[in-house]
Amino acid sequence: MKFIPSFGEITSNTKATFKRFPITLTWAIVGTLFTLFAIEKDIFDDAFYGKIILIFVLGVSWLIATRFLVRQFEKDTSWIFLLTFGFLALFYLSIGANDEEIHQNAIIRFILYFIAGHLFVMVAPFIFKWNKDAYFNYLKDAFTAIVRSLFFSLILYLGIVLALLAIKHLFNVDFKGERFFQVFVVCIGIVNTWVYLSDFPKDIYSQLTINYTKALEVLVKYILIPLVILYLIILYAYSLQIVILWNLPKGWVSYLVIALSFLGFIIQILINPIQKKIDSRAIRKFYPWFYYLLLPLIFLLFVAIFRRINDYGITENRYFVLVLACWILAMSLYMLFSKHTKIKVFPLSLTIVALLISFGFWGAFSVSTKSQIKQFEKVYTDIKNDNFTTSFEKKNQLRSIVRYLNNKEELHTIETIVGYNPKTTFKTESHWQLQNRLMDSLAIKVIEKPDDINEVDDNYYSIDEENLTINTKDFDVLKKIVLNNYRTKATINGYTFSLGNQTSVIKVFKEDTLMGEINCAEMIQKLKRQERNYDIAPRLLTIKHRFETLNVKFVFQNIELSKVSSNTEKHLSNINAYILIKEKDAQ
Repeated sequence: MKFIPSFGEITSNTKATFKRFPITLTWAIVGTLFTLFAIEKDIFDDAFYGKIILIFVLGVSWLIATRFLVRQFEKDTSWIFLLTFGFLALFYLSIGANDEEIHQNAIIRFILYFIAGHLFVMVAPFIFKWNKDAYFNYLKDAFTAIVRSLFFSLILYLGIVLALLAIKHLFNVDFKGERFFQVFVVCIGIVNTWVYLSDFPKDIYSQLTINYTKALEVLVKYILIPLVILYLIILYAYSLQIVILWNLPKGWVSYLVIALSFLGFIIQILINPIQKKIDSRAIRKFYPWFYYLLLPLIFLLFVAIFRRINDYGITENRYFVLVLACWILAMSLYMLFSKHTKIKVFPLSLTIVALLISFGFWGAFSVSTKSQIKQFEKVYTDIKNDNFTTSFEKKNQLRSIVRYLNNKEELHTIETIVGYNPKTTFKTESHWQLQNRLMDSLAIKVIEKPDDINEVDDNYYSIDEENLTINTKDFDVLKKIVLNNYRTKATINGYTFSLGNQTSVIKVFKEDTLMGEINCAEMIQKLKRQERNYDIAPRLLTIKHRFETLNVKFVFQNIELSKVSSNTEKHLSNINAYILIKEKDAQ
């Protein structure tokens, strides 16, 4: 099999591929055309159209898997496709969104279903029929098809993009920036899918001859297995350090144990059909020793995740890690004690797990929300009992919980705890304003502040609009301006006000001549010492500056601070302000 198919081969296989996968390819074509339309009309980011695009993206893998599933039945079972479409329709109806964006829960659920769909493709043809040799060949062909289709699509995309750039620069023909994105969508949506499906063999169950290439043996024997040994050494050395120093494991170790487990499971799949036949001690002894050595590390994994849960409660990430830990333990015990192991259990069980944890009172979202509400009640009660004084760490923990519930559209659930519904009390559409106004309303005083407070302090401050009165005496012009990383300049009566790059300085120009700078650092330091972020006294967000020929007054409606990296100071990144100016020579 040639790695790169010729154009003639692609053309000759197009009709045959469409006959084999008419529903999937029609779905991919319609989805691609719809996405092109959304990009062209500049509505790609709109929540309504975004929901539809998510369904089209999700449907491709599930329709491929459904096509393989129905092939295992002798009777016509095309009605199974209706179940797949019903699943997609239910997911569409479950997607929460406002006018601007899709809710975070829906995005996480999409990722779960996207992963589950691709895992289901790996096992769908062998749900009811099983042959380990045919399954190995199927996985190898599927992987080859993915690599070939992506490579082919990438070459085509780069070729078209270079052609467009050549036309643009040689013939002065300008193209909208969206054209390059649209070309990418066509290549990944239609070309990639078509080439991928054209590479699948028709007779999956008849391919019983194992062609275990030398390259694959070298990959497993000299790269993957040594990596497993390296990870085992690192994790066992870390476990020994824990025993000696008697410290609880760090949360980060969870990801390393999970990565090691998945690497081991992949190796098991790769060596399964030839493990007892090949002349390689490392491959022949991989099972069962890997699983015996993995069991103590799974215990370490559980200790690490339960430590985080005990301290901060359950979030979706911790829930997923805990579920993966249980799944890894189950798969290890299955491989060690089952008399009839089948490798298809790996992707099939993980597909089922991904689906099950996406809904219900047992699911990731329900469990996490309930856990964080309990955490909020616990921390809030402690702070309330101390007359709303606490340490910076505890206030920051409460703020993190509020931010989490706000992102999940669940802030109303704390009404019974704080005595009011934040969403109806603070009537605002801004997520930032809602969570910060809630924290401000609690009036929590910090009595213990860390030295590095600037690294974790809030980065958004807003003026008290109800008590704002702008005195225009001694000024000729009043105008509202916006300065940020994208709109760095604003011009008023020939004077240009420019936000300095990664600084807290506003530069003032007369035409092209720099008149001077307005340094906001002192104002920012005063704001950081406040216990609130909203309804700031207007005097704290006002700066006056006198130049030789110009008087300037800034009344900041709100400002936002940000950092380029952890090693840099926070700087002004977004300004909404009223600006007043007075030319001295006009007096």
